Amino acid sequence: MAEEAIAWNYDSLGKDVAHQAKRHILDTLACAIGAYDADPCLACRDVAKELNPASQATLLGENTKVSVSSAIIANETMIRYLDFNDVLYFPKSPGKIGGAHPSDALAAVFALGEWLGASGRDVIAATVAAYQVIGRIVDGLAEGLTPMGFHHGTVMPYGGAVIAGRLLNLNAEQITHAMGIGGSAAVGLAVNDAEGEEYNNTKNLADGLMVERGVLGAFLARRGFTGPERIIEGNKGFAHSLLRGVDNFRLKPPPNEPYIMQARTKFYPTESTNQGHLSATSELVQAHDLQPEDIDGIVVRTNKRAIEHNGDPAKKYPNNKETADHSAYFMTALSIVTRGRVTPFSFTEAAYGDPVIRMLTDKVVLQHLPEYDPIPPAAEVEIRMHSGKVLKRRVDHPKGNTNNRMSDDDLRQKFIDCANGRFDDAAIDRVVDICFSLEKQTSIDELMQSLAFAEPR
Repeated sequence: MAEEAIAWNYDSLGKDVAHQAKRHILDTLACAIGAYDADPCLACRDVAKELNPASQATLLGENTKVSVSSAIIANETMIRYLDFNDVLYFPKSPGKIGGAHPSDALAAVFALGEWLGASGRDVIAATVAAYQVIGRIVDGLAEGLTPMGFHHGTVMPYGGAVIAGRLLNLNAEQITHAMGIGGSAAVGLAVNDAEGEEYNNTKNLADGLMVERGVLGAFLARRGFTGPERIIEGNKGFAHSLLRGVDNFRLKPPPNEPYIMQARTKFYPTESTNQGHLSATSELVQAHDLQPEDIDGIVVRTNKRAIEHNGDPAKKYPNNKETADHSAYFMTALSIVTRGRVTPFSFTEAAYGDPVIRMLTDKVVLQHLPEYDPIPPAAEVEIRMHSGKVLKRRVDHPKGNTNNRMSDDDLRQKFIDCANGRFDDAAIDRVVDICFSLEKQTSIDELMQSLAFAEPR
């Protein structure tokens, strides 16, 4: 994997892959800006300023600079908070998915790229390389990490090591050691993303901490520090310890197209396997002008993973954003009340206690349909009206899937929605134009500066 990571360069990517990387960069920045005012994001930025005031890398949304490590952790918390950033996953057995959010690693691209003066081309190539390594790991899992009790972010040290290794011009041996250092020192527990548990702020923080360990590993490896080279397949390594045996991991040959081309962006700020049934619900509401008081019952038929992960009782009546965006019940009700326009700012204390949303939540029934297990997030929704009329909609490929990609204009609108009035049209155009011309930028300084809208507190 390390050899493959250093083999990527901008000129070998091709226009489609390079453009896809720029799209994911814009998508990731939109998610971060949308989460700027969230309490856990404020807390992480405050701690970054308090503990590590070194002027190395910018906190997204501000002109404040802190240490590279602190910027990675604080910025990734913003990237992750909305649960709106991209996802790369592969269905395994029913109810089991091997996946990750590869854009969590981009906090390292932004911080290191800025501090080291990397060109836009270098940033694009490092992005593609990180998605490739993360993709090969999650594709090779037999069952996924979370069923084994480990957080999906446990793959992030490998992405962080690759990004740092690329931008520090490390060789394959050094990147191998960096992955070994970070991978052996950063393993997350799935309690932060578990059925039966109310979610908490640490859900947003976990990936950044693990990305940063991979980056630290790269800096150590540059100075000759060694790590376990057989971190994946070795005795008591990744596969043996996390997957209960080396037979539960098989590193597949690289696919014909890079893994970044298989990553999905999100049209709704919610867990990935909710995307299909939310699309179906929204389409029914808009097509038939449905009113909450006219609805007698709602049946959501979807894959086993969505039922188990987003349908457990602990999530039915959420009290915070982290739990709400993982509640199939709440999200279905919210999509009806908002007329299909669920935004990052739909998640409020008022919404959690809204009697209409609560009434609709109680009418949602989740049903497992095995035919959807191999093709998440495909789903169907049936809405029964008090009049006796029954409306049905099936969505196999919600917007954001690889065969129904969000357009460049969709991603621009997503940034506008996440910015929530913080940028005027000219400022929006500046951010989007810089992202889509990143290969022409000699550094990413202008990109970081274009995102600043707030005075540091």
